[in-house]
Amino acid sequence: MKRHNLYYMVACAILVFAVLYIRFYNKQSEVLPPYPLDALPTSFGGFLGADNFSPVRDFYDHSADEWILRNYTRTPEDKPIRVFVGYWKSQNELKKVTAPRYTAGGWGYYWIKTKPVPFGSSTAGLREFLNEKGQEKELVYYCYILDKKVISDEYHLKFLSMVSSLFYGRNNAWVLRVSMPVTNEWTVEQAEKYEEEFISELIPLLQKYM
Repeated sequence: MKRHNLYYMVACAILVFAVLYIRFYNKQSEVLPPYPLDALPTSFGGFLGADNFSPVRDFYDHSADEWILRNYTRTPEDKPIRVFVGYWKSQNELKKVTAPRYTAGGWGYYWIKTKPVPFGSSTAGLREFLNEKGQEKELVYYCYILDKKVISDEYHLKFLSMVSSLFYGRNNAWVLRVSMPVTNEWTVEQAEKYEEEFISELIPLLQKYM
């Protein structure tokens, strides 16, 4: 047997053991956030937010233990930035983080990529995509946050969650989704600049609540 095949089989066996151990034997602890999520300020960095509970129109994940939906603007004339923040104290088969993009109701993403976004003294990759439904469009950024680490890829999140479950008995996670409409008058490039300025202000603030 070739050596790399042996390594592959050993890695698969370890992975299967870890999954079975986490699922059947390792009890997960619920991790409570230090502050309630709805205490997140509605005013910061020149942006002003208002609670917007319209989950039929806006993305949200009902399996989250805590979540907020808000519209933020910098001036009354600005187009609204729609924000979903969700927190899972722990995850299981029925209650788990899913990719925060539309997959039903006629919505579908035209393209998707990873975009580096600066915040504070750091830079992290967020997933960016153009969401479409007929003539209606929106530009979306999203990421996952685990132990204050910003993660763009759901498979990376699952791996880190598995490691956290195996060694620390917890698999809590955060999801951030930021979007705004795109029109002929408000282009993708304008929306990118505006949303990234907002995200640069929001993530350091959100990390203080973790």
